[in-house]
Amino acid sequence: MYKNRKAIKALIIFYTVILGIMFIKAPSFFSIDNAMDILLNVSTTAIAALGMLCVLLVGDIDVSVGAILAACCTTTGILAKAGMPLLVVILGSMLVGVVLGLVNGMVVTLLKLDAIVATLGLLSIYRGLLIIITKGSWINGLPKNILKLGQGRVAGMPIPVYIMVLVAVIMWFILNRTEWGRNFYAVGSNPDSARLSGINVRLTRIIAFAVCGVLVGLRASIYTTRYGGIQSNTGKGWEMTLISSAVVGGASTVGGEGDVSGVFLGSLLVSALGTVLVFFGIDALWEQAVQGLIIFVSVASYAIDFKKVKSRLIKGGAENA
Repeated sequence: MYKNRKAIKALIIFYTVILGIMFIKAPSFFSIDNAMDILLNVSTTAIAALGMLCVLLVGDIDVSVGAILAACCTTTGILAKAGMPLLVVILGSMLVGVVLGLVNGMVVTLLKLDAIVATLGLLSIYRGLLIIITKGSWINGLPKNILKLGQGRVAGMPIPVYIMVLVAVIMWFILNRTEWGRNFYAVGSNPDSARLSGINVRLTRIIAFAVCGVLVGLRASIYTTRYGGIQSNTGKGWEMTLISSAVVGGASTVGGEGDVSGVFLGSLLVSALGTVLVFFGIDALWEQAVQGLIIFVSVASYAIDFKKVKSRLIKGGAENA
């Protein structure tokens, strides 16, 4: 967990510097309304990013989550317009998410395909089927009682924030106090050793994809009720948001590293990035480029063993002396 702790420390330092600059340059950034808006954005990102964390922990990756989000959002809209109770709407969205997550996990593990290649192909399949089903049309006019999930507040705090906290607590417990969580870390760290110790590596990887699908489905129901409508191309490119939220927070792209606190801090950075750029007077069009740069720097910093680099430089300097 060394790399994860290093990432968290780096993020805390980064936040301290940025907040100090913002306090001097743009004090209005610290308004209650802005804080609530950022928290709302963080909550919906973090919920799904915790699912992506599970996939990354076992050494896989899922780039089809944007298409899964669109499918779950469409399900939310259809069920809501059919007059279904809120609980049924949420469970329906999560059911679609878990089914597609299971499909992804089984395709990757049973067919022994590379996770990126397999889920990239599945992304196109899901998108294509969704366009055929919806005929590319919007789903609007959701009932007002359903919209309370994404737009309502309790004690001044957006409801999705409470959901995020609940999900974070549950995921922390699963990853740190259950056999499932220990298996995720074991499989990602060394699948051969995990197999020899009696862990069903294939099943563990499938479960990780399923958990990701469930949380994407939950996020989809919040997203749809927050905006009151859904397009068939919803979630396009969203997979990078989830991956960057987890990776920036210390999750390793090769498995075995990452935790809930890191995902929250990473989600905070990614979700607040656009707002910070606006306050700095930078065009929001730069957001995706900056996000990509952050991912690159994060992955590079985890991949490079700076102690070895330092020792080689010192050794090289001594030999040239």
